[in-house]
Amino acid sequence: MFGNILFPPSPNWFLSGAVDSREEDAILVTASFKNIVVYQLLQDVSLPKILRLVPYQEKVQLVSIYPDASHAVYGMTVGSCSDSGSVRLINMESGANVWRHSEHQGSLVTGLSWGIVGEEPVLVSVDEKSRMVVCQPRHQVAKVHKFPNVTEAACLETNPSDRSQALLAGGKMIHLVDLKDGNVLMQFQGHNSDIYCIKWFQGKGSPFSSDTQENDHPPVSQESKNGNESANDVKGPDSDNWRIKTQSSNMEGPFFASSDHGRQVFIWDLSAKRYVTEVSVPLSASYTKKFYGKEKTTGKQHISLSWYKSDLMSTTPKGELLMWKLWPGGGRYTVIHHLHMRAIYNLTVIGNIAVSCGQDRFLQGYHVVSSSHMFQYPILGACATSLAFCPHDVNRLAIGSQENIIRLINFEGKVPLQTQVVWQNIKGKIMSMSWHPEHEGKLLFGTASGQVGWVDISGRVTSCAYYHQKSVYKVEWAPLVCPEKTDLSDTWCAYSFGDREIVIRSSSNAMTDPVQLLPLLSEPANYKALKDVTEFSFSCDYKYFAVGANDGQVRVYSAADLKLCVSLHALRKAIQHILWQPPANSSSSYVVAVGSSESRVCIFDLSAHCERAPCEVEILTQATRELCGHESRVVWLAWSPHNPDVLASASYDHTVQLWNANTGQALVNYGGHTSRVFRVEFSPSDPDLMFSFGEENSLHSWRPSQLTSKTPGESLAKGKDRVKKTKEQAETGDQTYKDVAASNSVEKKSKPGVASISSEKPISGSTMVASTKRGIYKSFFPKLHSACSKKKSFFHLIVVNLLNSVKNNNEEAKAKGKEIEEELSDELEESSNDQVELDTENIENVCKQFDFLLEKDTEMPEAEELLYALRLYGKPVEMDEILTAEISEHIKRGSSVQGDLMHCWRGSLNEHILSAARQKQLNPFLVSSAPQVSIKLWEFASEAYAEQLIEEGDFISAATYLVNINKVEEAIELLMKNRCFREAMAIAKCRRGYSEELVKKITLGWAASTIFEGAFDFAASLQISIGQIEEAAATMARRNDHGSLFVASLLYKHAEKKDFAKSIGLLSLKEACIKQDHDKIDRYLAFLPELEWFHIISCCHQNLVKLVKEVTSDEQPPTYCIVKSQVVNKGNTETEEESVIVSDAEEKYPFLQHLTVELINYGFKDESYPHLYETITSSLAAQQMPTSVKQLWFLVAIALCELLMSSTQELWELHLTEMLNYALSWGKVDQAYHLTRILLPRGLTDLSTVLKNFEYQEGSSKALSLLLHIYHVSELGLLHSELQCEEAWNVIQQNLVGEENVKPSENPGDISSCETENGSTSVYDSEKQENTVLKAVIKEAEKGEHFDCAIQADKEKLKRKLTDIKFLSLPGTTTELLSKLHSLCDFFMTDKDSHDVMKRVTEVLSNPKELLLQISLDLKEKGNLKDKDVQDLIFKISSLKS
Repeated sequence: MFGNILFPPSPNWFLSGAVDSREEDAILVTASFKNIVVYQLLQDVSLPKILRLVPYQEKVQLVSIYPDASHAVYGMTVGSCSDSGSVRLINMESGANVWRHSEHQGSLVTGLSWGIVGEEPVLVSVDEKSRMVVCQPRHQVAKVHKFPNVTEAACLETNPSDRSQALLAGGKMIHLVDLKDGNVLMQFQGHNSDIYCIKWFQGKGSPFSSDTQENDHPPVSQESKNGNESANDVKGPDSDNWRIKTQSSNMEGPFFASSDHGRQVFIWDLSAKRYVTEVSVPLSASYTKKFYGKEKTTGKQHISLSWYKSDLMSTTPKGELLMWKLWPGGGRYTVIHHLHMRAIYNLTVIGNIAVSCGQDRFLQGYHVVSSSHMFQYPILGACATSLAFCPHDVNRLAIGSQENIIRLINFEGKVPLQTQVVWQNIKGKIMSMSWHPEHEGKLLFGTASGQVGWVDISGRVTSCAYYHQKSVYKVEWAPLVCPEKTDLSDTWCAYSFGDREIVIRSSSNAMTDPVQLLPLLSEPANYKALKDVTEFSFSCDYKYFAVGANDGQVRVYSAADLKLCVSLHALRKAIQHILWQPPANSSSSYVVAVGSSESRVCIFDLSAHCERAPCEVEILTQATRELCGHESRVVWLAWSPHNPDVLASASYDHTVQLWNANTGQALVNYGGHTSRVFRVEFSPSDPDLMFSFGEENSLHSWRPSQLTSKTPGESLAKGKDRVKKTKEQAETGDQTYKDVAASNSVEKKSKPGVASISSEKPISGSTMVASTKRGIYKSFFPKLHSACSKKKSFFHLIVVNLLNSVKNNNEEAKAKGKEIEEELSDELEESSNDQVELDTENIENVCKQFDFLLEKDTEMPEAEELLYALRLYGKPVEMDEILTAEISEHIKRGSSVQGDLMHCWRGSLNEHILSAARQKQLNPFLVSSAPQVSIKLWEFASEAYAEQLIEEGDFISAATYLVNINKVEEAIELLMKNRCFREAMAIAKCRRGYSEELVKKITLGWAASTIFEGAFDFAASLQISIGQIEEAAATMARRNDHGSLFVASLLYKHAEKKDFAKSIGLLSLKEACIKQDHDKIDRYLAFLPELEWFHIISCCHQNLVKLVKEVTSDEQPPTYCIVKSQVVNKGNTETEEESVIVSDAEEKYPFLQHLTVELINYGFKDESYPHLYETITSSLAAQQMPTSVKQLWFLVAIALCELLMSSTQELWELHLTEMLNYALSWGKVDQAYHLTRILLPRGLTDLSTVLKNFEYQEGSSKALSLLLHIYHVSELGLLHSELQCEEAWNVIQQNLVGEENVKPSENPGDISSCETENGSTSVYDSEKQENTVLKAVIKEAEKGEHFDCAIQADKEKLKRKLTDIKFLSLPGTTTELLSKLHSLCDFFMTDKDSHDVMKRVTEVLSNPKELLLQISLDLKEKGNLKDKDVQDLIFKISSLKS
């Protein structure tokens, strides 16, 4: 009877295929260390049921359950692979090994999945060397497909709609492959990092939600955004992205999702051969971690995927589970739960339950529909090392493990197995633990790194001063022993054992230096001090303590004076555990149990000996009672708290034994562990419940009353019977499958047009091998080994036969005497033929004479077997016969390597190499051994092996063998044909001298190949090496980065193609400017003097970008004015100080005025403007529309320079309109706001700077009207967005300035001022307004009503928390807001002559009438103003034109 697995082993980390599930019967399978754990999920809120734990001899990497539970044979079969590269089929019910193969040849398997080939189930696996093995369990054969173009295969998933195809992920690419012939059907590329997980969509229809395609895009806070997209980018179906514009009706599927280590997730459409959706998984979706935590993105991020109906579920690196609503081109996530505290490595969905496990060692179950937590199952990632029940709370169990953590289990918690994990400040594997006898919730621990400390009930760790240099094997709380010797004053102290020393530590001051106990012990004069201490233990009343040593000696000392009382010498091996028996009543009991490296447990009754005078040392050489029955060392003991006579022992023989310590009777034995058992403990609350753990990373709970075995021998015998039964079940299951397959084959034969599976031709070739018949045998003499190991006492008979042969030979030599050498030779030759028959007859006689040497129930070996073994000691011809027979045996078993070596020993390489060449079974050893026969044979073998390697796809090795036999031209042609140009070049230059024609031929082919692959820079270097400068320039110019374009311009200049050099150089400057690499532009222009005028564009663009970045930062109050740069001219050298944003106290300058000064500093004066204008317009005349924010500001910079150098008002109008059209075409309010404020930083007062010397009459310039409209509409749009934030209204509604009646400005077009009754400018006085807002914020912070920040927080940062629009200042009060709205309304009312302009601006940006009306209604509701004031405003707005 087995027990229950309380804590199963944890699934492996970093592997997406370590967990698999089947929804049909709610089965969950995990690859957990050296086990396969089979769970079944229940529908109620309870822990999953563990059906079976299947042990493995190696570490299990991946598992894959057969998808059809109703299959006649494989319905309960799971495929698995180990870290040694072997693949197995396991029966989940019996644990039987159905089949195994090792075709991966030791390579690490990274992907495993079930498929179908020819209606036959196949298990498909792929390894790190990109070799895919398709194994067919029915015929027990496997076929290997190699993919040389796939690098580092990571995962494998078969197509659920066509299981003859599978997705193979290698590196950053995904390949769709055919399982039958290994052809690559499709390739999918798009990931920028290595792929981690692939999941097929198995729902009906499309995974794209209809509501997300029809409705507007979701809020930005929950959308997946790429790094280059701004918060205001349009997403969803309104985007201009061609992927988003793709209609779902054109998507036929099937679909699958893939994730990589860069947190990118792609949704692919197989029919479209591309991805249709790309989303980015956040590092953390929680508000706290996102805004206040430090995001560390170093290293690989593991994103697990799973589908729930039509929605995609993914994990985050911080342990959250997300649900994605997808549409073509994007997606929106919702946080499902945050039950994990660390990374999640595996995710699967069974019905409505999402099961996940990760780095925190918990198996979490969450019901998606009801949004309820189903279970939290603690799992062990490493072997447990210690168990300890709390003496004050019998329902609390502490478990220490090799994971550097302590688990505190509460059996009476709100959830089953409620677990508290303590890991912080623990340095090393937990080796031992001990609860404090009096202080509730204080747990002492020792680690493998020498750390000693204690944990309180809250999980806080207190570390003691370091002493131990190595592992701490035992810790225990006990009163202070002999205070006068230790100089400590604590009542209770912490005792620890490590480094063969026992030390005492203070419990009141953890950092006090520890005191060594062993030097304080008082030994009698005739006793040597203990060496190699291995264990110590205090008695239950703490009056005595025992110390065990490596030689088996145990000494008992008095705790009061540290004098030796009793010395125990009954054991001879290292003491493992000493445990004092708890008293049965109030009287003290001094019975101690000792476990050692011996297989017995010794019980010593020391009651009479401990009560004697300390000066009389008792020596006990015999135990009071010995408990014998274990078959290996005993490492742990436990007395029952319910029955003091019951003792439990844990042993390395894989069992736990319960004894009656008084009688020595073996009560029951638990054999449920599959490896060495380390600990056993009784439940303090249930007398019929015990806990134990072993090396297999699982904690068992079991009841002694349900056990049937009495001794370890019985349990081990039952274990052997189970193994035998498992093998029989495996054979029966295999035969059942064959019968079912045969019946299916008969049925198919009767159907017309259906081919029989059994009639199909078997897959031929060297890659298809019956795995059950293939193996590498350790012995080079398998036949001889089989004969010698077949019978017991075999070598006894060999020895007596050899002795008889020697005796006969000596007698024959004496009888013949001395004869001439020729006669003696003739006689020996004549008698050699009779020797065999004589030996056979003699062997039979000797065997009959010495048959008593045979053991009981052992049959006599056959005479032929003995004769075959005796040939090993015979003549050379007999050894040749042995080698011939052994070579035939190796060929029969398929171990050709040993056969090749034995051919070399035998001297038969010539015939063997010729035969291997005909059969294409040559190997490097045979080829290298051929010269010992002849050079001609070596040349033949090398050429034949090269042809064999070509068929196998190893072209480089094949060429190397051709070079060895001086066929250099053929080797080079072979390498070039298979695109191995680098190797061909090396051979051509080193083995054939320097042939320019040959090198040029290789280089041209190499360059063409690299151009086809897209490596233009490398191709250009190849072309330059053979003097093709112009061709290299054209190749390099095909790249779009500015560095490549600059190099291409230099190449064209060297080739004297000045026009091409100038045009490509200009392209490089444009790209560098767009990428904002302005430092490189100056370096480029040093080599391109004909483009010196580009300094104008670069200067303008650099200043624009710098200004926009500064006004959108949090460091300074927002303003669009800058300080005039100070320039120092030194000849042709100009040094410029950086422009900075200044406060109101400093003198401000508009941007255009500053730009004019900058151009003068570069040497561009007014008289050169006409020539520069013609150069710029002719060189940059192409009409473009901005596709990114960076390109937008580059186009603005060009138009701004043209505007500045315009010689007529018509050209000025043209370029101003062009500049504003760029902002309108981009369609974002923020960028339009920036542009208009840069042109008019202080309102209409800066029009003179924009107008230059042109005359302006109101209404006469459409460009200026467009500027003013965009100026006002963009401000209104941002103000509307700002007022959507509730905190903004909380500040404005305070009315800190007062409720004075504010009258609109007499000049409604000038928004720079708005006068109050006393004539002061209050609305847009920047400093006063900022103070107003800041006071309101600090006041709210003091109240604690709306903000949780402290009063001492940085004022500017506190202000910035109000809004996402950093560069827009809020009105200080509602009256100021009302005045502002009046001012904007007056502007739109007075401008009656620009209806067309207004209509265009409204269509692109927003409708000012609607925005004004919405803000007015919000102001009426939240503003605390008079109704008449707001109604007047609304009436004025309603009179505006739509």
